Amino acid sequence: METTQIETKTRKLHSDGTYDPNHEFIQPYYLETLREKEYLEIQEYISNLSDSDYKFNKSTEFSHYDGYGNKTIDKYRSCRIHYPEDDTILRNIGRDYFLSLNNKFWKYDLVYDCFEFQLIKYDIGGNYNWHCDYGTAKRQGLIRKLSMSIQLTPPEEYHGGELQVVNYGNHTVTIPNTLGTVVVFDSKLPHKVWPVVWGQRISLVGWANGPRFR
Repeated sequence: METTQIETKTRKLHSDGTYDPNHEFIQPYYLETLREKEYLEIQEYISNLSDSDYKFNKSTEFSHYDGYGNKTIDKYRSCRIHYPEDDTILRNIGRDYFLSLNNKFWKYDLVYDCFEFQLIKYDIGGNYNWHCDYGTAKRQGLIRKLSMSIQLTPPEEYHGGELQVVNYGNHTVTIPNTLGTVVVFDSKLPHKVWPVVWGQRISLVGWANGPRFR
């Protein structure tokens, strides 16, 4: 399983979670690819789900005006979500990639039994506007430190739905949509899923949680 580094440079992380502007190192956006066995196990899990196993996310709507006074209403997030139970194949596979990449690159202090995962379906128009995952985790006293997205739909089966991440140099990176792509990145980084134009995009997303930076 080959790991690919897909970004350039950023700043050194202090123990309190802030960054040193005078010290640069290679930015940790990392890509891997699902093994065939893992992909087939995930697809078998998905095939046993029904529509009732997904909950529609009640998106927050916000309005803004262009320079001509025209009002536009956007949805902050629009998708369907399945929350896998503990010890499902989705959680086990996602956890393994988090632990492997964290041990190689970030070496963050993580609480292994408190990772969060969601199986996401983006239908036509489905999207998730710019946001950061960094913040309070489900378990009190923990924060989200790493974020993950795994591509589960062949790119020829949908259009749109690009996942983009902004690095600390304010450069926007479009993550490859190759089937089975696993991307893990720092939860402080802004990212976005563009609206799906046609078809349906399915992904497994997750967050690795740990104690606050000291």
